[in-house]
Amino acid sequence: MTSRVVGYNAASVLLQHNPMSSSETASQALFDAPQPPSTVAVIGAGIAGSSVALALCKQGVQVHLYDLANGPAAGASGNWVGAFHPHITRGDSPLSQLTRLGFDHTLQALKDLTAQDLLEKGTDWDTPGHLQTVPPEEADRARETLQLLNFPHTLVRWVQPDELLPTALGGLFFPQGGWVKPARWVEANLQACGELLHTHYNTTVTDIRSLQAQHSAVVVCVAENALELAPIPGARANTVKGQISKLRCAAKPGVVLSGESYAIAPAADDWLVLGATYERPVLHMNPTAEADELNIARFKAAFPELPLGDLLDHRCAVRSVWHDRLPAIGPVPHMPGVYMSTGFGSRGLLWAALGGAIVAGHCMGQPLESKLLGKITPRAAKA
Repeated sequence: MTSRVVGYNAASVLLQHNPMSSSETASQALFDAPQPPSTVAVIGAGIAGSSVALALCKQGVQVHLYDLANGPAAGASGNWVGAFHPHITRGDSPLSQLTRLGFDHTLQALKDLTAQDLLEKGTDWDTPGHLQTVPPEEADRARETLQLLNFPHTLVRWVQPDELLPTALGGLFFPQGGWVKPARWVEANLQACGELLHTHYNTTVTDIRSLQAQHSAVVVCVAENALELAPIPGARANTVKGQISKLRCAAKPGVVLSGESYAIAPAADDWLVLGATYERPVLHMNPTAEADELNIARFKAAFPELPLGDLLDHRCAVRSVWHDRLPAIGPVPHMPGVYMSTGFGSRGLLWAALGGAIVAGHCMGQPLESKLLGKITPRAAKA
């Protein structure tokens, strides 16, 4: 018998607080609730840290943002452009459910900043749709998966080869999928924080104890050394290098591409970005000609009829991948007042805004609790 996944938006209810059963229970909850923090230290000025900072500032909390670089978005958040779209797995795994929840938060965050005239749709971000191409040998199973999940076509549908672009590959099309320029998103987040935000660039944090003494809470939002700052026995995170290649745009795909080739060409720009490589162990952070050639070769194999222009630039950054591929968001075990929003892997643009909401909820004594969100609390690897 075939089972059906009910309601693709059902995950959104996970961020609703449990209602009190009586006024007496509500009064007791208010009495027991911790006092809101006076100041919070956030380590990392990328998309994760800026999203946490904004969520806290919206609650009236003063935030001190620390980063070792001389400005924001120095790491992967400094990439020229990145993609965001939901994720589909055959059994509708927690990973997939979380990406849908994160997608809703990302889209709302971008709309809110646009409404404040801090971002411009079409220039800083857009949702032209996202095509995830699938190898021919996996196409039948992918189509069967869509039938089992029975999602509405407004979320995802199957596209035939040559339906959207000249290619022999079919794939999953997410009509609401999009792209954003991460550095612009970070900048907009920080602007929206207003006077409650205090930045501390060119500041290396190797031990959070001094920050704990100065602030009500500390949030670790860095990719590479999160577990050094807030150790969790048994937790594991790997660092993966990715190189993207910027080329002059000879023909715009019109949609965001991933799967057999990753490519984004914002409509208002004369370039497109190809990538990203997946390199480990990380031996150095220098861009290489070999990585550019790999990005270009993958695109030409998937879309041989779409021309490419000259190589303009390239850039490397690292991703932090938690042992189970899920992010680590929430309170750090056995470290009261310490939180994380990290381990995003290649899905930082999906989970940053969600991470901000979760961390702010904990800091304000109003945690967003659900069985699904419990899976991404900072944790050790299962034995």
